[in-house]
Amino acid sequence: MNSKLTTKITVVVLNWNSHKMTAECIRSLQATDGPDFEILVVDNGSTDGSVDILPQEFPQITVLPQRRNLGFAAGCNVGMQHALANDAEYVLLLNNDTIVAQEFIREMLAAIESDPGIGAVCPKIYFADHPDLLWYAGADFSLWTGRFKIRGWRQIDRGQFDHNQEITQATGCAMLVRCSALHDVGLLDEQFWAYAEDLDWSLRSLQRGYRLMLAPKARIWHHDGATSVKLMGSRSQAIRQFFSARNMAFVARKHVHWWQIPTHAVGFMISQIAFYTALRLWRRDFRALSAIYKGVSHGLLTPLDSSGR
Repeated sequence: MNSKLTTKITVVVLNWNSHKMTAECIRSLQATDGPDFEILVVDNGSTDGSVDILPQEFPQITVLPQRRNLGFAAGCNVGMQHALANDAEYVLLLNNDTIVAQEFIREMLAAIESDPGIGAVCPKIYFADHPDLLWYAGADFSLWTGRFKIRGWRQIDRGQFDHNQEITQATGCAMLVRCSALHDVGLLDEQFWAYAEDLDWSLRSLQRGYRLMLAPKARIWHHDGATSVKLMGSRSQAIRQFFSARNMAFVARKHVHWWQIPTHAVGFMISQIAFYTALRLWRRDFRALSAIYKGVSHGLLTPLDSSGR
């Protein structure tokens, strides 16, 4: 990191009982070039000593310990509120199970500063165990069909996405957000807890007139699902299935217009219910199968929190 502070950036990394993984992410951040930045670790009620271990290894970082696991959305909001209170210009949400390239911060900043109308930018994301295989090169979501498409998913990167391009769905895995947009759009909706909160924020951002962009020269590598699978074990698929189904129902209730309901409902039935029902039956994962229907029921019947904009 450069000694001269040119742009005030706060990197928010969420940690929950995974200090070794978080430490690897921090070391990669510290090896980047470009502008200086603050690293802020929000510890989500860890019981593995993370709150003591991380600041001992990295005395220059700030750790904000929480008494319990707040979930992804609320945990990130703690970090973003800290950044806003300290007059940051940009907040970078970054999963702790990622490794960033040396030019990552510099390229992300260059992309977002190319146009004041850009609310957030995301990098190219690769699978950590297949370094040239794309996990994300932008994504799009349609309120008409209720379906999303991740650009480049499991494609070898041959430069096919090597140009700045608009997206309609940013990912909370790695997202640099303009703080003025946060003031306008609001923080993540904490009712989501985890999964699809980034989609909800993307839709709210677009509705407020901001653009979302891919910064293709910024690169990171992601240990896909490492945190949830490692820490939740055999329950991880059921938990992810419940929150995914529930939160996509929340997205529909918050954003779908009445004239989009017929086609959105068909898309939701196919992509969120029929597909995953078949998958869980094929894998004989009846716990995750039950979680689909519990999630949909909760998503349709739970009152929406009006504070989630």
